[in-house]
Parts: sequence; C-alpha cells; structure tokens
Amino acid sequence: MKKGMILYVTEEKEEVPLQGAEELIETSRSLGISAVFVATSEEEVIHGWFALITRGMHQILFMTVVYDAVLDRFESRGDPLRLCG
Repeated sequence: MKKGMILYVTEEKEEVPLQGAEELIETSRSLGISAVFVATSEEEVIHGWFALITRGMHQILFMTVVYDAVLDRFESRGDPLRLCG
C-alpha cells in the first residue's frame, strides 16, 4: 500500500528554507511514506490531498509542523491524522 503525507507548516512559513524541506521529506520517506507534499496554506493542503490521490496513494496522512528559524529545524505538532485509507 502506497502512503502519502501532507506536512502543513503552520508557523514561520516565510522562513522555510528549501533544503530544510528536503530533509523533512527524506525523514518522512524513511518512515515508509512514498510521497510527501509540503503545504504552507489551507489551499495547498487541499491541492496536496488531490495530488497525492491522483499519484496513486492508498493512504494519506496529515501532520502539522512548525519551522524554528533560530534552531534551523522543523518540529512536529501532534500525531499524524489519517485523511483517507
């Protein structure tokens, strides 16, 4: 079963570096996630959900994360929520 994950950045959205997002995506993939979509707005979350479904994901998870510009890292907020599958 292919799993996808939407990572919704809720704080410090403007400060998110491209290389930081790549590290977050690689970490998610090491946990068995086939595809990751990083969203910074509610509209992007919906777009990501549709994009993952059309890419054949059978299970889609959603997780909120924040970016700490001082520490230059992402931190998860809570547990993943299963949107479908």
